[in-house]
Formats: sequence, structure tokens, C-alpha cells
Amino acid sequence: MGRPSRMLESLRTAVEQRVSREFASDIFEPSKPLGLEEELEARRSELRNGLTDKQRLFLFGKLSGLNDKDAAIPAGYSVSVAENTKRRIWKSRVRAEFERLQRGLQNGKPQ
Repeated sequence: MGRPSRMLESLRTAVEQRVSREFASDIFEPSKPLGLEEELEARRSELRNGLTDKQRLFLFGKLSGLNDKDAAIPAGYSVSVAENTKRRIWKSRVRAEFERLQRGLQNGKPQ
């Protein structure tokens, strides 16, 4: 597909900075590098219990006022997925997390 445009890179950077500033407690960085098995297990756990990194970036794009497609592409989704967000991205966990974060922002604080 080629290199992402500067606008997309800029948007991704802005979203990541906002995430790190406002939701720092949601970000976990291990103190030591994980081995291959540990990394796989951590990824499986994340997929079972929460949202993927792409899903989180998508939600923060949505919370910053972007439409579905414009939030999905910088989050790392392909154009075909971004054009079908209702079926491909908006799963029950994603919708529940979006509503939780939106309620928190309306109350003036992240939950």
C-alpha cells in the first residue's frame, strides 16, 4: 500500500499523545522485555479481557470527533475494514468501552 501520508502519521501521533496524557493508567509497559511465550500470552489475555491496541486507537479517534472511517484508518485498520466499521469494529466490547469513556468525558473526568 505504501507509506502512510503525513496527515495520517500526524493524527496517529496526536491520538497517541492524548491517550498517554489523559489515560496514562490504562497503559501498561512491562519493566523488562517479555520472551516470545510471555508476549503471546499477554496478547491472548488482552484479546480475551479487553480491547486491542487498534480498537483503543479507534475509540480515541472517535472521542476526538472523527467519523468512523477517519478514526479507523489512522488506528491501523485497512480501508475495507474502515468502510465497514458497523460490522467489523463496533463489537459489543468496543461499544461498551466507548459509552463508558463518553460518560466519563461528559462528567468531566475519564473513568
